[in-house]
Amino acid sequence: MQGLDRQGRVGRWRLCAAVASLAAALLASPAAAQYYVGPSYLQVPGADGGSKAPPAYHGWVRAEANYWREHVRMRASRGTAAKYNPFKFTGSTAPESGPEVLSLAIDKTSPGLPALMQACRGGTKLPRVTYAESSELMRHTQEFGPRPADVPAYYEYALRNVTLTCPVVEEAPEQALQLHFEAIDWLNTRPMPQPRPLKAQPAKLAPVTASGARKIFVVTWVTAIADARPDQCEKMNPKPGEAEYYALMSPERAAAQRAALAAKGGVTTKILPYRGPDEMNVTLLPGIVKDPGFLAPKVDVVRGFDLDGDDGSGPPPPGVRKHRNYVSPDGRRGIDNQLFAIEGCVVGWRRDGFQPMLTNEGRRAGGLSILIEVSGIDDERNDNDVAVTILYSTDPMRRAGKAILPDFTFRVNEAPEFNLDFVRFKGRIVDGVLTTEPLKHMNLHESSVSGSIGLANAQLRIEFKPDGTINAVLGGYQDWRRFMENAISKSSDFEYTIGYEIPGLYNAVKRAADAMPDPDTGEFTAISSAYEIEGVPAFIPPKQDLALLAGKIEPWPPGPDGGKISLAEVERPADK
Repeated sequence: MQGLDRQGRVGRWRLCAAVASLAAALLASPAAAQYYVGPSYLQVPGADGGSKAPPAYHGWVRAEANYWREHVRMRASRGTAAKYNPFKFTGSTAPESGPEVLSLAIDKTSPGLPALMQACRGGTKLPRVTYAESSELMRHTQEFGPRPADVPAYYEYALRNVTLTCPVVEEAPEQALQLHFEAIDWLNTRPMPQPRPLKAQPAKLAPVTASGARKIFVVTWVTAIADARPDQCEKMNPKPGEAEYYALMSPERAAAQRAALAAKGGVTTKILPYRGPDEMNVTLLPGIVKDPGFLAPKVDVVRGFDLDGDDGSGPPPPGVRKHRNYVSPDGRRGIDNQLFAIEGCVVGWRRDGFQPMLTNEGRRAGGLSILIEVSGIDDERNDNDVAVTILYSTDPMRRAGKAILPDFTFRVNEAPEFNLDFVRFKGRIVDGVLTTEPLKHMNLHESSVSGSIGLANAQLRIEFKPDGTINAVLGGYQDWRRFMENAISKSSDFEYTIGYEIPGLYNAVKRAADAMPDPDTGEFTAISSAYEIEGVPAFIPPKQDLALLAGKIEPWPPGPDGGKISLAEVERPADK
């Protein structure tokens, strides 16, 4: 097939080069279009959608995904050409005027859908349609920090003189809908040319005792757990191809398109997303085509946590979907890790795959350093009261070849965009293994430029190795829509470099979500997850370390000349 890798396997260096080239091209292009997977709301005269949440949109028709403009420009990757501060909030990038197009996916069980389909088939022109989309969900995936108080939870627009198109795919779980409007009025916001910088206060950490021993580690590896055993998959998930691109076209249109693309490289990853009905973008509206299916691992033993207090043998607890429970390698039952079922048969998400290798190499090559401190240790084998703190440092790791060197000192990051998310767990050590009590919520920053992973009911399990290193597991529930936002962020380029079909992934993740039901639809919004972490011994400057024990974040003191002390004055192996 022209334009796409015939064998489905490319050397890692070629993948990295391809992504870097894509990022550079996007950075040089105009502002990206606006899109996301998640709820938005449509008010159309005569169409009662039955929505129950949020209250302001009761009775509106709920959409499951959306994008503006007919051909969508993907969001630019940030931080590839210069140092990047991700503590920002991007405002709406919806069209400022018409005529334009808004594309939506609406669940086929929606009570408002029949009225919309009737208006569509009758060719009715609607004088005014009101639309509301989440200001939080439409943000760039590389941003984090709280929504400013003066930014509405939902941006609202009035679309005027609207005609509808509604191509039908019978076996699709969601109905595609396009709103062609002549004009647009921004009702409660206005265009924001640049992302808005955010301000924050440092995290408030509970003070802990300064007595007892302390162990500090710099994280050398972190990724979602996707490996249980080598033979866990009969085969890996496939990538989409030329057949999928032409599947919904008429024979005449397919023939014309084949001829037009013959001299342009064939079906490339820039064209492949538009394989939906009426050539709509299925990487952004993945429910509008038939579910192609998704392959999951077949194993019983998987690392993770019992997050819901249930072993799966009976009816699930309230607020939990019935799902498969695993057994941990040490024999604990009731392990909830539905993200493993999603990532375990995707070649680019396995431990030696494209995505974890790229993310971790970026951190090891000078990106954001993650620190873990265990304090208050009176007995390294058994201790019923220790504290575990996750911190960040911008000091780079030191390496010899591929190996990360231990016993270097890392200054605690003073920047609020990172120390805002310092967290402290209460834990205990039993037979040399540390486990923590759950935290209500935390954000884990994989690197200085990647998006953060929000985990509810977060908990840690740390094994101290004889050589002084650690192996750890971090678990909790994450919003599956945020997971999908990252999975679609490079459209078909990710379908090919990581290895999945976005429509199949979308439906599989929705089925796998096992907690936190949506108040409107009752569908589960969170998926149980677990991440593997490795680390080597490290140090924190003593003054900062003592301040942290007291629950404070101490800035690094200025040097004799009034400037910051250089890194060379800080980093030193423990034996010097």
